Amino acid sequence: MNHRFLSEEIRLVNEHYAANELYRAVCLIGHQLESELPGFGLCPEECFMEALELLSAIAIKGEDILPEVNNIWFRKHNEYKRFDRHVCEDEISKAVGIVLGFTILAIDSSRHRFYRYTLTEQLTQTIANHQFNGWASTLDRIFSVPLPDGWFDAYIDEEPEGADDMADFSKGVASLRRQMPNTPLIVQLVQQQYNTSCQQFMGNMENPQFIAPQQDEAV
Repeated sequence: MNHRFLSEEIRLVNEHYAANELYRAVCLIGHQLESELPGFGLCPEECFMEALELLSAIAIKGEDILPEVNNIWFRKHNEYKRFDRHVCEDEISKAVGIVLGFTILAIDSSRHRFYRYTLTEQLTQTIANHQFNGWASTLDRIFSVPLPDGWFDAYIDEEPEGADDMADFSKGVASLRRQMPNTPLIVQLVQQQYNTSCQQFMGNMENPQFIAPQQDEAV
């Protein structure tokens, strides 16, 4: 298929985000998940950048993102499908589910009830509504990846990375685009962040019940 990320793009993301907590979390199981998508080939770097793209939209829109949750699935599904119409439907759905899974892992770190409970529940239910083969166990694996509490709150609140660092990364991306003008590269310049353990579930994953108390944690 026409992969989004080629070797040089993977290297650039790896070098720039090596210390990023979310990137490290994705890489813990990202290669295993990639091996389960032989037709699609979702590498950890692409997964990480895709999750950041969604997190950026969530951070900007806040509670206004809620009516868009179902369409997020379809937009990602259709976007991925356009890269290769021959990739099986189950793999496309799994790729979307993996990206949304890491997005859930990130927002579950928040101390704010809307992100940690309401939006987490909505995104999880959306994955359940478009379930792929082994979807519950895939989510369990993603949700078991450790990330520090407060990751998403820091993502929203902290100042951007140093100007010199961001400038160097931008130059590298621009260079790659000049070399590979027909290769789309999703670039999200983000600040350093920190995260949490994920939402607890009770019962069958087809109808998840959230058992953590729905209240803001003390700061």
